[in-house]
Amino acid sequence: MKNLKYNLIKGPKETVGDYLQSLNNNELQDIYSSSFFYDLKIPDLLKKIESELQKRKVGLQTVLF
Repeated sequence: MKNLKYNLIKGPKETVGDYLQSLNNNELQDIYSSSFFYDLKIPDLLKKIESELQKRKVGLQTVLF
């Protein structure tokens, strides 16, 4: 089996940060609040969402049911 060098592997060009930037404020807040509702353990993604909302100067609103 022949090993490929890492730089020869073609993958997606869009990062998580790019995807979060493409979402609007309501979508970001919905993802953030639903992660607490469903008790999802994704701290790195939540930090990225928090930083994206802070860049947009939007307050974090967690919805507790």
